[in-house]
Amino acid sequence: MTISWKGFNYFKLQDSNRTIVLNPYSLDKSTKFSKFKSDIILFSNPSQVKKVKFNKEAFTIFSAGEYETNNIFIYGREINKNIVYLIIYDGVKIAFLGEFNNQELEDKDLELIEGADVLILPVGGGDLTTPKEANKIVRQVEPRIVIPSCHSAGSFKLKAENINNFVKEFGTKAEIESKFKIQKKNLPQDEMKLIILKI
Repeated sequence: MTISWKGFNYFKLQDSNRTIVLNPYSLDKSTKFSKFKSDIILFSNPSQVKKVKFNKEAFTIFSAGEYETNNIFIYGREINKNIVYLIIYDGVKIAFLGEFNNQELEDKDLELIEGADVLILPVGGGDLTTPKEANKIVRQVEPRIVIPSCHSAGSFKLKAENINNFVKEFGTKAEIESKFKIQKKNLPQDEMKLIILKI
């Protein structure tokens, strides 16, 4: 599976047969994304669905619940009007926090994503999780791989903190990738990796 980042919280997960797109929308008022094709599309903010141009035959999820399609399992839980997802794709568990705001994960919410292999979460502050708050969530979830989103490098005209602020909180040197390839058999066992994706 390959994970790529388009900016904001817009990610693409892809293998040779299937594509999942996460939050294919902007968080500022001016950035526009072109129409795209995908097998599965997830929205953390249900109100954004009508603003996005995509192939209508895609399996589209924008509410809490349990879903299965194309041998991919998806679990969504609403936390303060934001849908948090756990995706099981090619045997890899991916926790996607969407537009998680300035709050802590409660025990009942942590049950969904604790021990995920990959954690994708906002780190740019403002109305979303700050670097310090994000680092606390990382320590709660204890994933193998952390991928930050919503920082200044991919926020376009939305004000957000520099990724270096999160790297400093995290305390580990980051690996910078254009696309990140991952397989269950290659997940790190004794360390937690920080992967910063470039647009």
